[in-house]
Amino acid sequence: MSAPTTRASYGRRRDTERDGDRAYRPDIEGLRAVAVGLVLLAHAGIPGLAGGFVGVDVFFVISGFLITGLLAREVSATGRVSLLRFWARRAKRLLPASATVLAVTVLLTWAFLPTLRWDEAGGDVVAAAAYVVNWHLASRSVDYLAEDSAPSVVQHYWSLSVEEQFYVLWPLLILAAVWAARRLRVPVRRALAVALTLIVVPSLAWSMWLTSTSAAQAYFVTPTRLWELGVGGLVALSVGWWRSLTPMAGRALAWSGLAVVIGGAAVIDTSTAWPGYAALVPTLGAAAVIAGGCGGSGGLGGRGGLGGFGAGVVLALPPMQRVGAMSYSLYLWHWPVLLVAADQWGPLRWWQGLLAVAASVVPAWLTYTLLEDPVRRWSLLSRVPRAALAVGAACTAVSLAAGLGLQSLAAAQVRDVPPGAAQGAAALGVPTPVRSTPTGSVGPPSPTATLRTTATPGPATRTAPTPGAAAPNPAAAGPNVAALDLDPESISPDPLRVTLDVPAIYARGCQVTLLGTAVRRCDLGSPTGRLTVALVGDSKAAQWADALDPVARQRGWRLQTYLKASCPWADAAIASGTPGAQQACRAWSRSLLATLTGPSHPDVVIVSGVKNDAVPSAGRTGSDTLIAGYSAYWNALSARGVRVIILKDTPSPGLNVYGCVADHRDDVGRCSYARNDGSGTPALVQAAGQVPGTTVATMNDWICPVPACPPVIGNVLVYRQGSHVTRTYVRTLTAPLGARLAPLVEAVPGPRAASP
Repeated sequence: MSAPTTRASYGRRRDTERDGDRAYRPDIEGLRAVAVGLVLLAHAGIPGLAGGFVGVDVFFVISGFLITGLLAREVSATGRVSLLRFWARRAKRLLPASATVLAVTVLLTWAFLPTLRWDEAGGDVVAAAAYVVNWHLASRSVDYLAEDSAPSVVQHYWSLSVEEQFYVLWPLLILAAVWAARRLRVPVRRALAVALTLIVVPSLAWSMWLTSTSAAQAYFVTPTRLWELGVGGLVALSVGWWRSLTPMAGRALAWSGLAVVIGGAAVIDTSTAWPGYAALVPTLGAAAVIAGGCGGSGGLGGRGGLGGFGAGVVLALPPMQRVGAMSYSLYLWHWPVLLVAADQWGPLRWWQGLLAVAASVVPAWLTYTLLEDPVRRWSLLSRVPRAALAVGAACTAVSLAAGLGLQSLAAAQVRDVPPGAAQGAAALGVPTPVRSTPTGSVGPPSPTATLRTTATPGPATRTAPTPGAAAPNPAAAGPNVAALDLDPESISPDPLRVTLDVPAIYARGCQVTLLGTAVRRCDLGSPTGRLTVALVGDSKAAQWADALDPVARQRGWRLQTYLKASCPWADAAIASGTPGAQQACRAWSRSLLATLTGPSHPDVVIVSGVKNDAVPSAGRTGSDTLIAGYSAYWNALSARGVRVIILKDTPSPGLNVYGCVADHRDDVGRCSYARNDGSGTPALVQAAGQVPGTTVATMNDWICPVPACPPVIGNVLVYRQGSHVTRTYVRTLTAPLGARLAPLVEAVPGPRAASP
């Protein structure tokens, strides 16, 4: 957001950062009030104002206008720019309040938020203190493994980081333009205008492109926002032209701009791809308000047309001036207050959000009155720029120390587990040998078989002999529920570190990213195996790689993985909130079909996935569309002699299991959830019923052995992000998984019998 560089005097102008020969622009101070008000109301959840985040774009334009004007006037007056003084002014203006809020945010996180959030929050504070939190959040926004991340405790600092980077870049750009103007013997202002245009045009183009391909990332990164600051700068360089407007034209321009900004906040919402071309609305609206006020009458008065006064009359009202003066502190404080309110009350209704935002006025006023304004007015810091920079450095050091301290506290909560304590599924043992089951089916002796054949009737399936196997593997049976201990002695991995307990193949880049389209194969198992088995699907398929790999090595299979984030392998369009993800998934799926049905096709394909529907098509529901998409591809495999095995989706807990366990280590039973078959299972099973020869297997009885699924089994935490099983627990399932899949993978091809 913009850093206000002047303070309202509510009736008199001040001698700070003049706009030409005008000392103070009350209309700009009022525009700040509009901008911060829109942001706060949007974050409070006020109905009809979801697009209030456009206020940040307004702040960018204001900053671009004021800072460019300030630097251009300094060049005109002195022929140079004092980088030391410029950066010193920014440091004393921004950093004391920023550091104070960061330090208090750390204390609030420690006091109110779950321990699970401490490490991430500390890292975010460090990034905010280093003025790079926007890049930090951009990286997280495209990190598939960050799906459980709550909004950052310093989410709002992303815009401050953009502005702080702007404060470093802009004076250097101005100096470069001045140097070029002297070398080329052209007017300095013309050179500055060309330089800004060379920033604005590519930045806008990049913003539009990146928004269409990765909107979450585009929202935060600096290059997609520079054009908004540049638009404000171009208005500053053309002040003389805007002053030539007639009073009526100035008033019309300012009113129109204000209407566009406020109307945009009402029309735009979180579904709008942002920033992209849509950000032109608040950006040009804010530019129009500022430009319309350059001549005086356009902004501040002049009785006559358009109701006899300009938009500046409204913007200059004392309440608007007070809010505008406090806008920086209000922006800093409102977010941590909202987070604490949400922690205490749960998801906030709009009136609760409004109360929280109103409460943030108190610390904002105190910060502005006791810290922000006194430091800005401290004469020593104005006379001695190095002193101001020293204050800024101290503030940065305090913020960094606070963030690192919170991370240290988080690390201290991690409990080491004694070697051998993490048994996982092995603690459930094997109760009895496998009893006979229906022909073509292998599974536990329960009424609901965990491995079923869904093919058309035919001769009994034959299983290839396994060297050294004298009898069916008892590990194929279900778990011994009597051995389940619901009071674990330890928990591994620790819930504060469980998000790192991901499949080993992730480190090899074996899972294609959300927007990736190239088919990537990773080879596991036995390099010289007699059978080729392909593991295909999204992250719910990928989670089994650490158990399938040793099974494949032991059984002599070549194991290949074909995986893509949030993309079931089906001939269907999968809805996604990320622009371009749907098209990327479709392209990857089609390319993979060609690979799996080509000359080097595998013998067996194992499929799993979490999705339960697709974009409806051909008069079908979303679920039926996905089922048809699955069966279309599996039929294509069957036509090539490739057998398909479906591995059911794992149960959906419906809560953040590891977060709950972190808060209730001594009573993990509070984190249990009702047994279910997983969100993706119905579509997988129904599609399998449409493809002869397809079999369905499950490991869900090992993941949830009792009606109230335990979060910890054999001292091992079962779940990590979403409904993904931890790598540690998956590895303990190697023997049961191999025992259930081996008969299917090694079955002699031929017609299969249907199980009842």
